[in-house]
Amino acid sequence: MTKTQKYFLATILILAAFFRFYMVFHLECEGQCGLKDVKLQNIQPAMPGGLFPDEAANGLDINLMQQGQLQPFYERGNGREALFFYMLWGSVAAFGKGAWQHHIVSAMVGWLSVLMCFLFTRKLFSLGAVSEDVKRRATNLALLASFLMAVSSWHTVLSRTAFRANLIPLFTTATLYFLLAAYDSAKNKAKIWYSLLAGSAFALGFYTYIAYRILAPILFMVLVWPWFANGVVAGVKKYWKYALLFTAAFIVFFYPIGKYFYTHPGSFVGRSGQVSVFNPDLNQGNLPGAVGEVFKESMLAYFTSGDLNWRHNVSGLPFLSPLVSPFFGLALVTALWLGIVYFFSPRKHSGYWKYFLLTGWFWGMLLPVITTAEGIPHGLRSIGTIPAVFILAAIGLMWFAEGVAVFREKIWQKILGGGVVWDWNKQESWKLKGYRLGGFLLKSVVGLFFVSLVLQTYFIYFIYAANSPENFYAFRSDLTPVSKYLVERCKKDSTYLVLDKFSVQTTDYTTSDWHGNFSSLCSVPYIQVDPEDSWKLGRLKIGDQVVFTQSSIFDIKKFKAHHPEALLVKEIRNKFGQAVMAVYEISK
Repeated sequence: MTKTQKYFLATILILAAFFRFYMVFHLECEGQCGLKDVKLQNIQPAMPGGLFPDEAANGLDINLMQQGQLQPFYERGNGREALFFYMLWGSVAAFGKGAWQHHIVSAMVGWLSVLMCFLFTRKLFSLGAVSEDVKRRATNLALLASFLMAVSSWHTVLSRTAFRANLIPLFTTATLYFLLAAYDSAKNKAKIWYSLLAGSAFALGFYTYIAYRILAPILFMVLVWPWFANGVVAGVKKYWKYALLFTAAFIVFFYPIGKYFYTHPGSFVGRSGQVSVFNPDLNQGNLPGAVGEVFKESMLAYFTSGDLNWRHNVSGLPFLSPLVSPFFGLALVTALWLGIVYFFSPRKHSGYWKYFLLTGWFWGMLLPVITTAEGIPHGLRSIGTIPAVFILAAIGLMWFAEGVAVFREKIWQKILGGGVVWDWNKQESWKLKGYRLGGFLLKSVVGLFFVSLVLQTYFIYFIYAANSPENFYAFRSDLTPVSKYLVERCKKDSTYLVLDKFSVQTTDYTTSDWHGNFSSLCSVPYIQVDPEDSWKLGRLKIGDQVVFTQSSIFDIKKFKAHHPEALLVKEIRNKFGQAVMAVYEISK
């Protein structure tokens, strides 16, 4: 790498860190939030503003870990792979239980994914390269791909949401990078280590999210196809030792979860059947029509209208910026064609293998999306396509930029009337100035393009999303001050929390003891009441408190009709003026 390229990489990694960590540690309360303060309070949440129940469910499994129940897979919520939970446990052990303690882990995973995208792309496009020009171009392409990923609003949202699926881009790129490094390394010792790392990364990916499993057939295809094309015997002689090392490392790390699935076969499929496009309740008897509609919506999500769920995307916006998506479309179509050409003539067009890999990666990781019929388009299920998407977008952008550069040179050759080499001392001054001015303007446009992408994501996420009440409710930001109040009050027998059984996962987790002492008096200090049944509360005595959350505020009217003796003693509103907690106490 040149010195300039190193500076660019450092800048990209700083940008990636900014978009993933900024405001994660923002203050959660303005003013006092103590038990005795009964006045209205405004709270300024972090981004994301709270811990959604699905995120908190990860924490409930951390509670099981604290109790000594160490497993590779947990059955809660139709079953979830556990690697991400062990990473969260480290953050919780260091910083306590809360929203940002989970979100910083996702942010770090997202940042590492950007770095790994750079390493993989550079390696892919410089395989076997001797020419410094080829290496320099591969590095430039890698810088471009990692930059697009670093400043992507879609990846920013996912990197700040504590879902285990965030590990997929990291482990897919790591597996592929280590495989390429093992193949490309000249030293035997390096090949051995990279083979072991590749097998380990591939196996650990199975502890992330069910959609990762599609990487197995993708790897089989992109590795075995050229192997057969170039001669099986020769390939065995050359790589058998490294293949054994890869397999051995894979078996060692895969064994725990493999054994679990063998003894719990129903857990292997999990929720897939419920959301499958093959489910008659979802396809309504028209399977081809359902598949076609899901495919259309999933593809349009990259260009026009994306996932509406704030936890998966900036609601409704396309996954890719309009400044980027045309280049992605160009490269996707072209790379698909080159990949098909490679498939039918791998020996003749061996240089197209990289496009065979990228298109196989994208379409393979899109398969879990287009075979489900729930929540389409789905930004989270599409997460496995992210590295391939931004690499392809970078390819399209570089093709375009190189085309513009070539076109400009040809035009100026005609204007200047020279050949390939010009004698600038003999050129008319106005032509020389015009050429240099054109170069300056072109560089300015390029600079404006990159700055626009950075500013676009900043405004989309930190201004638009940060000032959207729907975004904060999507993360159940109301449950953060509610949990804090419940712990401060610490009177389980006289505190009733009006909250549904799904959402109570958040308060169950955030009010549980930091160190796993679940017999503590203030661990989960409340009695949960279903919102529909809050008015049925009987035998309430003086001093009892009923706590309503943002989702149960509308149940207060019916509760008050049956309990006129209850008085409002505390209310908290968010920065949008919405009531996120109301506490009523029995006064007589």
